[in-house]
Amino acid sequence: MTVGVLPSGAMMSSPRGSRRRRPVLVPVASAVVVAGIGLTAATGGLAQASEEPPPKVAPGKVIDQGQFRTQFVKAVDTTEKDSYGGSKRYLKLTVQVTNLGDETVGVGVMRKPGDKVMQIPFSFAGSILRVRPEPKTKYGPDISVMSFGMESKQLLPDLMKNVVLKYELDPAATAPSTVTVDVGRFVYEQLGIRDQAHYWQLVGDDDGDTFVPTVAAEVTLPVTQERG
Repeated sequence: MTVGVLPSGAMMSSPRGSRRRRPVLVPVASAVVVAGIGLTAATGGLAQASEEPPPKVAPGKVIDQGQFRTQFVKAVDTTEKDSYGGSKRYLKLTVQVTNLGDETVGVGVMRKPGDKVMQIPFSFAGSILRVRPEPKTKYGPDISVMSFGMESKQLLPDLMKNVVLKYELDPAATAPSTVTVDVGRFVYEQLGIRDQAHYWQLVGDDDGDTFVPTVAAEVTLPVTQERG
């Protein structure tokens, strides 16, 4: 399987039905710099890198996730009014996401650190393998699709939408200066002999007991202060 490179620095998705399980993304000049990270383990940690480390992608550059075309735009420390007239503080990550599949997909929810990674997550959030430093919140981030001031949980095919990951922060907490996100990549292929239907599946290593997804790209966003 060949991964095409667009002149703009974006990487073309592989044709559906590709049987190769572990495609390697090609570094792109000025957008992708090789960095050593390794594989995100199913327990939420990192496994030792066995081959090439994942590419580092600059903020705003396109990441080819197979099922999604993704751009991590910004991270802000901000406050917002709540429904009771008070205010709450948030760390917000804005991501531009285009669903390249034929069906509507939910944004989903982030798994908790330590939870098992699902090979078929049926959501965009399932492709976010790790956020570090992980903001300390009770329920994890609220993830929504924002469009013309309206909020939803669905990504329609072929439409680029702003997806916002919103972590509630303690008012006295010190926000990180940067946030680094590891993301996976999907392939569209048959699940197995018994189930011959095709699904978008995360690329990774599966020994039958444990699935370890491959980190396809790493993005580091500077955290800026924004007045709510």
